[in-house]
Amino acid sequence: MKKYFENDEILGLLWRWRKPLLIVFVVSFLGAAIFSSPIFIKPKFKSFARVYPTNLKKYSEESPTEQMIQLLESDAIRDKVCEKFQLDTIFDIEKDDPHYRDLMYKEYSDHVQFQKTKFESVEIEVLSTNPKVAYEAVKSIIDLYNVEVKRLQDEKLIEAVNTVKEMMEQKREERDRLEERLGVLRKEYGILDYKSQVKNLSKEYYKMLAKGNSSPGKVQKVKDELDNLKQKGVEYENLSGRLWSARDSYNSYKLKYEEHVKELNRKKEYAVNIVNPYEADKKTYPIRWLIVVVSVAISLFGALGLVSFLDRLERKKVA
Repeated sequence: MKKYFENDEILGLLWRWRKPLLIVFVVSFLGAAIFSSPIFIKPKFKSFARVYPTNLKKYSEESPTEQMIQLLESDAIRDKVCEKFQLDTIFDIEKDDPHYRDLMYKEYSDHVQFQKTKFESVEIEVLSTNPKVAYEAVKSIIDLYNVEVKRLQDEKLIEAVNTVKEMMEQKREERDRLEERLGVLRKEYGILDYKSQVKNLSKEYYKMLAKGNSSPGKVQKVKDELDNLKQKGVEYENLSGRLWSARDSYNSYKLKYEEHVKELNRKKEYAVNIVNPYEADKKTYPIRWLIVVVSVAISLFGALGLVSFLDRLERKKVA
C-alpha cells in the first residue's frame, strides 16, 4: 500500500510539473542533437587490420605477438606516421608550441591503437576524420613495421657478415701464404708428394746399394734427392696439413658468408594479414543517438530532482 502511494505521489509530481519537464526534454533533446552534429563534433572513421607476426627472431621471453606490439609502438614507426600524414596539421598543433611533442604523441595514442586478440594476432586500429587517411595509415603502419623489423634484423646480420668476412679473409691470406711456400719447396727441392717420393727413392737407393753395380754419380743423385726430402720434407708435410686446414676453414667461412648475404638480400614479410584494412563508409564516432539519450536522461533526472525540491517548498508554504 505504501509503495502504491509513493508511485501515486511521483505521478502527481510529474503531472504538476509536466510543462517544465517537457521543456527540459525538448531543449535537451534538441541541444544534444545539435551539439553532436558534424558542425560541432567532426565524425571519425575507423580502419583496422588484424595481423599475425612471422619470421621474428627471439630476443627475449616475450611472445611473438607481444614482441610485435612492442615494435608497433616504437617511436621509429610513430614518428614516421606523424610525419607522413602531417598529423600536426590535422590536430591543429603548432610546431613552435613548447609542448609540441607531448600534444602530438597524446593525439597519436588517442587515434592509433594496438591490441592483442585472444587468438594471438594483433589488431591495428586507426581513427580519423578522413576515412581514406585512416585506411592509408593502417597500411603504412604495417609497411613501416616490416621495414623496422628488417632493419633490426639486418643490423645483426650485417655484424655477422662483417665478422665472417674478416675471418674468411684471414684464412684466405693464410691459404695463399702456405700455397706460395709449398710452391717454393716444390720448385727448389722437387718435393711433390713427400711420402710417395721418400718410399720410392729409399727403395731405389737401397736397391742400387745392394746391387753394387750402379754408377757412383747415379747413386749420389738419388742420395741428394733423399737428403732434400729429409731436409725439407717435415716442413712440407707440416705446411700441407696446415694448408688443408686453412682451405677447409676458408670454405666453411665462405659458405656462412654466402648464407648471411643471401639472408640479408632476401625479401621477407614479418606480418601476415588476417583481416585487411578497408576504407570505412560509415562513421564510428560520435554515436549521436547515445549522446542524445544520455544527455536527455541526465537533464530529466536533474530537472526531476529540482522540481521535487521546489514542489516540497511550495507544499510547506501552503501548509
